[in-house]
Amino acid sequence: MSMRGLAWGGAFVGAMGLGGACTTPGAGNDDSSCIGAIDCPCTSGGGCDPGLVCIEGRCLGSPPSLTDDGPLTDDGPITGEATSAGSMTDTSATSGTGTGLDGTADDPTMAMTDDGILLDVLPPDMGGPASGCQAIDVLFAIDGSVSMAEERAALAATGSFTQVIMTLEGLNGGGIDYRIGVTDDDDHGFLVPPGWFDPNPWFDSTALTPMEIANAFNGAVGQVGGIGGAATGCEHVLTSATDLVDGDASGFVRSDALLVLVLLTDVDDYGAYDQVGGNACGLGCTTPPPPLPDLLATLVAAKGGDPTGVAAVVVAGDPNLAGGFNFCNQPGSCGCVEVIPGLYDCDIFHATRLYDFTGMLGSNGYAGDLCAGPMSVPSSVETALTTSIDIACQNYEPEG
Repeated sequence: MSMRGLAWGGAFVGAMGLGGACTTPGAGNDDSSCIGAIDCPCTSGGGCDPGLVCIEGRCLGSPPSLTDDGPLTDDGPITGEATSAGSMTDTSATSGTGTGLDGTADDPTMAMTDDGILLDVLPPDMGGPASGCQAIDVLFAIDGSVSMAEERAALAATGSFTQVIMTLEGLNGGGIDYRIGVTDDDDHGFLVPPGWFDPNPWFDSTALTPMEIANAFNGAVGQVGGIGGAATGCEHVLTSATDLVDGDASGFVRSDALLVLVLLTDVDDYGAYDQVGGNACGLGCTTPPPPLPDLLATLVAAKGGDPTGVAAVVVAGDPNLAGGFNFCNQPGSCGCVEVIPGLYDCDIFHATRLYDFTGMLGSNGYAGDLCAGPMSVPSSVETALTTSIDIACQNYEPEG
């Protein structure tokens, strides 16, 4: 994986990229410590570890996912390249698990998709949850640095993101109506796949199948970093996402939906060590970081003044990890090594502001450590969904 040189670019090491990262219980186990593992109780939101599904309250293995072209894997799209929404494989979901000629399910508590995944989808009028959110708007703001390529690929791999979608759909008892948007760390607005045909610059569960959304997400993430990255030291996933929400005229944010920001980066949001005067090299960003309370107030205003309608998932460098320093004395969470004699660099830097932001949200905030590796990104998002985001959804009561 490429190293960052400076946290804000390769000003001193031209060849260096930007950004970077470095028990199964027995059958029938009801121990709460194994929640989410195979043959253990599901989380309160019906979630399980990657590769498992919640069936009647217990995490069990699921049959392999299929497309018309064959099996899906977590390695990425079948074609090996981003697929535009206009040419996606036809995998429209079919309801029903049994023999009904009209396609209705034999058991109204379950639905079978072409992906072979069973979901609890009881609507409120059939005994499902009558309180909490029934809709979620998820905005992914992703660092476009070259060294973040592995993390972006791990999250956007069709198989991995399909599992994220299924976890999202199962929150608060199941049947969640969701929208997914993608943006970057430099105010480029919504990003969509090449050849995107939909007038909306985001992906709607009421119009697209889970597989279509997974393919569209893959294509959109492929555009991250392709427009041009943030200025030296000015990466700002949180500020970029907030700016988009504040100025959005597309109607992405709905009054009755929980708003969730998913922030992925290997630095901070306008990190103090990336500012001129904030590091020993005396270089960096000249744009001052917006105060975190102001950013939160903007997001809360977008939800009609209700702070319970805002949640966030951060996957970045844990500022509590003393991983060392690079040659500009910028603090790293991990991957700090001597590149050449006397020259130190780090893979992932402290995300102090981003971690502080999740703390401001209380139980609506979740922080995952990027130092766990690229494949920890989708698993961190899934864990966040089944813990903090599920709780936020249950507690959110939109007006009307």
